[in-house]
Amino acid sequence: MPVEFSLSGDKVQLLEFIIRKEVLEPKDLPLIKPPDVDPSKPLIISGRGPHWLYQFLVHRYHFCRILATFEPRMGKGVIVESPSSEEIGMSLDTDGKISEQRIGAEGSLYLDILKLSNFQLAYVKVEGSFAEPLKMREVEWNKLRDSVDQEKPVIFYGMAPIWLGARTAAVLSNVPCWYAVYDPRIGGAVVTARHSPKAPDVGSVVRTELKIVENKE
Repeated sequence: MPVEFSLSGDKVQLLEFIIRKEVLEPKDLPLIKPPDVDPSKPLIISGRGPHWLYQFLVHRYHFCRILATFEPRMGKGVIVESPSSEEIGMSLDTDGKISEQRIGAEGSLYLDILKLSNFQLAYVKVEGSFAEPLKMREVEWNKLRDSVDQEKPVIFYGMAPIWLGARTAAVLSNVPCWYAVYDPRIGGAVVTARHSPKAPDVGSVVRTELKIVENKE
């Protein structure tokens, strides 16, 4: 298997993964078999991997009551999905304690849906060197989701920490006909979720060159 999983924990489930290939490729996604989890218990995903692997896993586990991704700077998980919007961005430890934890970052988050001719970009950016995960509570996620055209695919695009990409996937990956994550190293977008028989397969790479030119004025 290209990715090996280890599931542990009692109050909180910790799903750790290790990439067993020298280079994980998008075509490996259909071969990945994540283990079953208890959706009534919080789940923290931990491992070193690209955004498209994490967002593939988030789509797989979005039904969990609380979903988090491990943040090394905190030594805890960052909550990216919860029944309570107030818990988004808060830290979660393996004993189940939820708290407001800060790392001293002063950056801010920018997210928008950019409508292009054939698809939509979920454009994300951290303004500043880094941002607090708690900044995610300032994002109007419902408004962002409601602005998505369900008939057109969404491509995640931008430089962002894993927890921000995971939150974006948790909110948006179930909405459009298919969802993908742009990887500049590949020169295309990796499909991580599909909801139409006409959509490209998960693990497909939709070749496209993307570059956002910002107005500095």
